[in-house]
Amino acid sequence: MSFKLNFMQKQILFTAFLLLSLAASAKIWRVNNNPGVAADFSTITACVASASVLNDDTVHVEGSATAYNNNVTLNKRLVIIGTGYFLSGANSNPGLQANSNNANLSGGRFFYDSLATGSVLMGLDNFTMENNGAGSAGADNITITRCRIAQLTLFTAVGTGNIMAGWSITKCYIPGNFGNGNYVLQNWTITNNVFGGLVLMDNSGNLNNLVRNNVFRFNSNTAFNNAYFANNIIIPATFTFTNCVVKNNTCIGNAPAGFAPFVGTNGNVAGVIYTDANIFQGLAGNSTDGQWRLAVGSQAIASGETLNGETPDRGAFGTNDPYVLSGIPAVPTIYSLTVPATIASNATTMPITISTKSNN
Repeated sequence: MSFKLNFMQKQILFTAFLLLSLAASAKIWRVNNNPGVAADFSTITACVASASVLNDDTVHVEGSATAYNNNVTLNKRLVIIGTGYFLSGANSNPGLQANSNNANLSGGRFFYDSLATGSVLMGLDNFTMENNGAGSAGADNITITRCRIAQLTLFTAVGTGNIMAGWSITKCYIPGNFGNGNYVLQNWTITNNVFGGLVLMDNSGNLNNLVRNNVFRFNSNTAFNNAYFANNIIIPATFTFTNCVVKNNTCIGNAPAGFAPFVGTNGNVAGVIYTDANIFQGLAGNSTDGQWRLAVGSQAIASGETLNGETPDRGAFGTNDPYVLSGIPAVPTIYSLTVPATIASNATTMPITISTKSNN
């Protein structure tokens, strides 16, 4: 006799092995909305709101074919980790997760307030980040890394304590709009991202913000005030720089008016010889995010600003901490799992093959 493992049994087995690969830090909570899975919570909203979930806990949002599309008020210092994005379908990066479903929020929103200071979001897909009113502008040291962010729109009235300091937005894919000039950014790090929407970081109170090794693809208003803008690859949008250091950037095609004064100085270049085809690998044979890797012979190779004796590439895949395909989080993952469909009823062992990697 034999019995067959159904989908839910395989899902439970997969999750058990996943949890064995995770190092505990404070308490780890599981969020999984697949029917029949005995996770701690089925929604991120309920998890974050729970009195049992405390500051410095870690929340793992597991892959699902059903979106986690609830709004979340982030009022605790948490680490929230998803499974990445572009894991299956057209122009994806297959083979990175055994479960190819994303931790997809499908337009769900994270509303944060000052109590979220120090939180980390990693590997989450398709969410919007918004502040929770003017009083939330004191949230500092938020890290968003390896995420696909639908948009980051922070609306805070000027003059209401609207300084937000120490944010880090790194290695993210951001197709929507980013920012709003009504808030003050100080000591932000914006590195190794791909932007598809307008980017506004132009408040006069901004201070000491680093914008380096990004790809900007939106042909509309993009503005910076008091930023160090280096090693980026841009298209000829309406760029506005106020009190900025602008070095070693590449403009695809002719420079827009705002960028033109910097061309020919400090390693900044523009012109018809700088085309997408010459700079990037392109979408043919690549994933949605992998297309922004540099082509063989690209003028952007080893032409960034020299730091600590090293001259990195320009763009999101440059430096020794580059963009990571599909935002695979920096935790161990199971990228292949083989379980027999049936085993004998009197069997004492089950042959299972698991392939893992660390993703540091």
